[in-house]
Amino acid sequence: MPSIDDLDGLGKKILVLLLALALIPMASIGLISMMEMNRAHQQVQDEITNLSTTLNRSALNVASTDADQVQLAVALANQYNEFFKRIEAENQIVADYAGGNYQDANCPQPPGVWIAPLGNSSESVAQERSETIRSLCVPARIMEGIVEQERAIQQSYVGTDDGVLITWPYGNETLSKTAPFDYRGQQNYVIAKSKKKTVWSEPSTAGNSPVNVTCTTPIFRDGEFFGIAGMEVSLTPIYNDISSPHGRGYPFIIDNSGKIVMQPASRPKGAVNDLLASDDLSEENDTEIQGLIEEMSQGKSGFSIVGLPEGDIYVAFSPLPAVGWTLGVAYPAEDMSLPAQFIDSGIKKVAESATSGLNSAFSMTGMLFLLMFLLTGLIVAAITLRLNRRLDGQMDAIVDAMAKMSRGNFDIQLRSLDELSPIGDALIVLSRDLRSSAIRLQDKFEKLRSEGTGKSRLSIEEVKRELVPEHLPVVDGYQVHALYQPSEGSGFDFYDIFAMEDKIALSMSGVDGDGTRAAMLAVMAKALIKASSKKTDPGLAMYDLNANINEHAKGAHLKCFYGLLDPQEHTLEYVNAGFSLPFIVDSGGMVDTLGGGGIALGMLDKMDQRPTRIPLQPEDVLVLFSDGVIEALNEKGERFGIERLINLVKKHRDLSASDIVAAVGADFRSFVGEQVQDLDLALVIVKQKPDAA
Repeated sequence: MPSIDDLDGLGKKILVLLLALALIPMASIGLISMMEMNRAHQQVQDEITNLSTTLNRSALNVASTDADQVQLAVALANQYNEFFKRIEAENQIVADYAGGNYQDANCPQPPGVWIAPLGNSSESVAQERSETIRSLCVPARIMEGIVEQERAIQQSYVGTDDGVLITWPYGNETLSKTAPFDYRGQQNYVIAKSKKKTVWSEPSTAGNSPVNVTCTTPIFRDGEFFGIAGMEVSLTPIYNDISSPHGRGYPFIIDNSGKIVMQPASRPKGAVNDLLASDDLSEENDTEIQGLIEEMSQGKSGFSIVGLPEGDIYVAFSPLPAVGWTLGVAYPAEDMSLPAQFIDSGIKKVAESATSGLNSAFSMTGMLFLLMFLLTGLIVAAITLRLNRRLDGQMDAIVDAMAKMSRGNFDIQLRSLDELSPIGDALIVLSRDLRSSAIRLQDKFEKLRSEGTGKSRLSIEEVKRELVPEHLPVVDGYQVHALYQPSEGSGFDFYDIFAMEDKIALSMSGVDGDGTRAAMLAVMAKALIKASSKKTDPGLAMYDLNANINEHAKGAHLKCFYGLLDPQEHTLEYVNAGFSLPFIVDSGGMVDTLGGGGIALGMLDKMDQRPTRIPLQPEDVLVLFSDGVIEALNEKGERFGIERLINLVKKHRDLSASDIVAAVGADFRSFVGEQVQDLDLALVIVKQKPDAA
């Protein structure tokens, strides 16, 4: 950017002219005029230089909770919370079976039985323990199945109040070295027994990384406390995920007291490093850090700004209610983008300030010249008037350019400036920097409109219905059925199912935002997936779609699940970019959630996900669903919930795909009643026929 020192030429011209006409008196006036002009120009230069910092702080202070950074924190938190909820639900299943006192004559004693030491070892006590052991055979089998399917579970066990402990895997070396021991004095056992609800322990650590956390659920038999079901869970999947790149943000997790539970392996830089230098934020004396802990502990999603000596930090956060923790993503303030309204108001402020400073300087110069005009005569007055008019014309050009910028037009031209050309150059540089976001977005979306489907006259609901296929393909060996109910909300959730060579493509996507912009992205996403030359590879197809969103709809986000069903090999190969995790219910009622949630397309410059391939068994029921299903509210404000959806599918798993969809739809309508929903309902059921294999 040109320096204000370049304006010295203006002072020299005035000085030479006045010396030639008025010698010493005019030399004095020239010196004073140069000083006043330099002061005014320096004021303009300083305000232009500091504009970006000023607007950025203003934008951060009033930013919306719908900001992209907050949505990223919400997406990550929901992904991790679903992990803990799934573990808790599986542990509850074990507890329910243990409390049900199921008897199995073919299973006299479960594996992995340990007996805690008791002072009373009478025959009656031994007999009671034998009965307890026999009653735990069925829960032991349930534990074995869950541990085999859930890789994150390192150890599952049931401990009864009369001293019987069963474990899986039963060859645990730690138990072998310490048994027999009385587990009933352990903290989790005592807390779960007293609170009569599931509790989570603090994570154990190895070095600087978390290792395991324990989930403990009380067991009740005939209304009385019977014991506990526990699962020791590895935190490695979550630790690896937050250690992977998440744009410019630095994720971390704290408990409700402010202690850092988890952060990536690599340390952050700058102000973010100062924020997370301690393992316990509550030990910091900074009032803004204490305010951040207070906001993050309220169980709500949002953001907070923390000012530190190294700079401001923007922290987006979202709770993990299952374990009582909170996920935060910290960003240096300079990495945040500015909304257009702050650019507009900031430019107006600079224009007003610059005009005021220049007018004040010229007023002072005019007064001094007026005094000297009485002594130097009409010739000096004429020359001075001509020079002032020249400067006024250049200043008017600058003011007009500022006015255009304040109205959002950053395409300015300032070619006819001589003395004030440094200020004009500075304004041109500023306009180019500030229009980088607004003009880029406008150009991209204008391009999308020019390539649109011609259905802009349709209502939002009609546009939504245009996004889902009218007819579903017929698949040998499989039943495919769907349910779609568009809402009046501005976001778009939709599905697409189409035949492709010898496979069937299954996609379900979600777009948030205003109706017009969301509609354009939804139409573009559907068209790009079908038109992609790499749609036979889910990973490459999502990579190309992410690149197209970044190129044509920068700043927009698309949640998308895309999978390929192979009816011949009976496999499903898929990639999930931030969409609700589908699940499979097998013929026996066991539930398996499809992993790999990831984050939405458009959040990172490059999206490189490897597809996951899983086998499908006869009578397996695959369920794809949008947030509009599980987030639906009834008149009491209660959520429909993932558990209700899973239980419905399990209950009706023996029916056809169309009958399962009908059962879910009927229950959904009964649940929500007349309550208007803000999210679209999208549900796809794929069921393998019994003789498909």
